[in-house]
Amino acid sequence: MKASDIMSVPIVSTRGNVTLGTIKGLFSNNKISSAPVLKENGEIEGIISNSDLAAIHNENLFVKDVMSRRVHVCALNARVKDVANIMTKEGIHHVVAMEDGKIRGMISSLDVIRGLMAE
Repeated sequence: MKASDIMSVPIVSTRGNVTLGTIKGLFSNNKISSAPVLKENGEIEGIISNSDLAAIHNENLFVKDVMSRRVHVCALNARVKDVANIMTKEGIHHVVAMEDGKIRGMISSLDVIRGLMAE
């Protein structure tokens, strides 16, 4: 099984100048727990997750103030086992699936568990 088999699409993304209050609503409305943060040209500049929001109580701060700048990515043809290894090694719960420099999907740790159980 490959990353493309378990990734979530379509992508829900955001920008760095969005407030945390808006992001909380975005996450709730879309039933997601993370989103890539994109520059105007579509390039990834970070990722924001519930973990980033958990300790912040000021909803007027901006995504760029609390997002993780280190984004972990994988190729669409990466094995689910390899994605699991990235998550375990780095202590993260979300990996961005990319192809030709473009985001194609998001993979959560729950997606990985489901994929490994299906194998």
